[in-house]
Amino acid sequence: MLSQDLKLTTENIHRDAEKIMVSWLKRIRTKEDHVAFLNWLYGFYRPMEDRIKTQLTPDIFPDMDRRSRADYLLRDMEEAGIPPPAPENCSDLPSINTFGKALGALYVLEGSTLGGRFIAAMLTRQLGSDKSLSYFNSYGMETKGMWRSFKDFLDSSATTEVREDVLQTAKETFITFKNWIEKHELQPELRL
Repeated sequence: MLSQDLKLTTENIHRDAEKIMVSWLKRIRTKEDHVAFLNWLYGFYRPMEDRIKTQLTPDIFPDMDRRSRADYLLRDMEEAGIPPPAPENCSDLPSINTFGKALGALYVLEGSTLGGRFIAAMLTRQLGSDKSLSYFNSYGMETKGMWRSFKDFLDSSATTEVREDVLQTAKETFITFKNWIEKHELQPELRL
């Protein structure tokens, strides 16, 4: 099954990106830290979702709009009450010019919802508030069902020609995300 192959193929880069991101998350202590984090996350998600939507249109993938979560990041920044700096959009994104490439990129974005509730709980403890966390709780109790339905769609779409695009673009998306995290990790002036 394609979803299982994806998990195996991307396991190492996924773990590397997650490790760096969790390290960053553990240091969030103030609203300002939180907004800075959400802002650079938005700079990755908005352009990535825009690219994905060029291929996964509603006639092909009816719940794509529901799976778009960049607006949750904007809402969380507004709710925090701290004006975010102008977002810096990630420009080194994978090319998303086929259905398979869009699925590979969306695999990475959708997979992040599985850890969202754990991150929300961690940030609630660190910030002493459960506000400005809609992005991490975007599917709420439906998270596992949304993940399952995405994997079913992915597996049912796994023709030979689609498969290679999915696998390659998922790897590229994880690498791009890891590089984006590292850029902000190593350049604190980009935080706010």
